[in-house]
Amino acid sequence: MRFFRPVEVAIKELPWITSLPLAAFINPAAAAFCSKLLAGAYHPQVLLKILPRQKLIYVSVPKSASTRIRRTMARAGGRLTRSLNSARRARYRDPYGLRHMTVDAFFRLATDAETMRFSFVRNPYARAVSCWSEKFAGRPLVAGEPCIDSYLAARKHIDSNLPAGADRFLSFAEFVHFAEATAKARLDTHLQTQDDLLTVPGISLDLIGKVESFDADFSRVLDHMNASEAVRRDATIPLNESHHDDWGNYYTPGLADRIYRAYECDFDRFGYARAIGNVRIPAARSSACR
Repeated sequence: MRFFRPVEVAIKELPWITSLPLAAFINPAAAAFCSKLLAGAYHPQVLLKILPRQKLIYVSVPKSASTRIRRTMARAGGRLTRSLNSARRARYRDPYGLRHMTVDAFFRLATDAETMRFSFVRNPYARAVSCWSEKFAGRPLVAGEPCIDSYLAARKHIDSNLPAGADRFLSFAEFVHFAEATAKARLDTHLQTQDDLLTVPGISLDLIGKVESFDADFSRVLDHMNASEAVRRDATIPLNESHHDDWGNYYTPGLADRIYRAYECDFDRFGYARAIGNVRIPAARSSACR
């Protein structure tokens, strides 16, 4: 069935593909809005998750409860998968993506005063540990997985001494070196600054929740979508959790300083503390966020 996957994707994207060339004549404002969105944001077709009927737009930030949020939206949307793969037909579909709607329909939703536009962020120290633990820890550094592919492609430009090969693994300290070099490069959304991911042209966010206060913050989203009690119960169950020790245990003062400098805009914009428990971190140094 893998052979039919490109056909399946193309069919699902027909609304966007067919409406795009017509939008400039039928609704120039919608065409201009979407052109700016595509030109200025990082893969909006990947980051934006949409429930049109519930008037909800979610800007997905990897490693910030994104799997739990997408699953909750899928259940609330109530759409079963239509797939050429029979094993997937009984599953709830992911929320709509940008390319699953017409240009005009997305424009009207994105500019509707009744639409809730939201996202969730996470302490950058914790997000870095979670990304390393899930995507790199104990994994051979060979091609075949997206995050490792990105690492291998960038490695030679960052530091040729960084490990590579079937018998090599990326330590957390080496991961910090990689993350520090690519946080602002838009190489991988798992490593990209959250500030940059949430700077989407035309999408002014009504809520930026925090993983650290997820239940309280996400209740506003559940209220907006008028979620059932079953959906609300499922929303409290964490998904895709990384298995690692307390994230503070991975940091030395030097590693914490490097993550802080790489993601300083996230610490500043979202109000996360520079300090990690009793770990003494060198004085802050100003850096440009974008």
